[in-house]
Amino acid sequence: MVIYNQLVGEQIRQLSRQHMISYEQPLNEKIRLLLRLELLMGRFEYHVSGEPMPEDTVAALHLLLDLYNLSARLDIKSEILKEIDRIGQSTRMLMREETADTARLDRVLEKLNHHSDVLYQQRGQLGQHLKNHMFFNSLRQRSTLPGGINGFDIPLFNYWQAQILSVRLEDLQEWVAPYVTAKAAATDILNLMREFCERREEVGKEGFYQSTLEGRKPYQMMRVELPDTVDYYPEISAGKQRFTLRFVNADMLADRGKQISKDIPFTLALCSF
Repeated sequence: MVIYNQLVGEQIRQLSRQHMISYEQPLNEKIRLLLRLELLMGRFEYHVSGEPMPEDTVAALHLLLDLYNLSARLDIKSEILKEIDRIGQSTRMLMREETADTARLDRVLEKLNHHSDVLYQQRGQLGQHLKNHMFFNSLRQRSTLPGGINGFDIPLFNYWQAQILSVRLEDLQEWVAPYVTAKAAATDILNLMREFCERREEVGKEGFYQSTLEGRKPYQMMRVELPDTVDYYPEISAGKQRFTLRFVNADMLADRGKQISKDIPFTLALCSF
């Protein structure tokens, strides 16, 4: 037993010296929404930065359609403003504590107030500026068909593709502008969650780990960290009161992976603000 504990302890120490992959799991739908917005905007920004190729502007258009569909289903701006309100209240409560880092919390409040002011200045819901946009709507109507966005079904798309790069980029930046504002707020909120995490080293016995979530603390996000050199990944199932991790072999991507049968050391972070 002593030798076993020493081996596991050494494995855990090695984790801190390796490059880690972080697997994030939202613990409520609001954080899931913010993560999806951050993801889509990150991809959009990738395709329009540097020296984009013609294919990049088309990829950016597809991502803009995804952003529009996301905001059409849910009022993202309203959800972000509610989260800013909640975090603002939590921040002011933390500032009353004797050990509080008031300078840091003041900066948090300043950022939150800035995002709130900018979002309130935007009229209507996100995506409203594209609702009656003729070109965008013609793309949206064809986007559900495989290869539906093309120059022969939508001649205007062919014309737009033929414009010089600076014109296409200017159009894309104009269309995405309200989402840029929302993404800035969402990223600051998510980064705040990522900073305020309770981290601990754990071991998944025979590839399985289960634990409860403290009811008095409303965790918003969970992070599981593993070295980038391993050939397995965590399947995370989380509810309001408990969660389970199943570490699965990733050797065969074409087939459903099998649970690892050995003990898996990992870093667990439970995030809440």
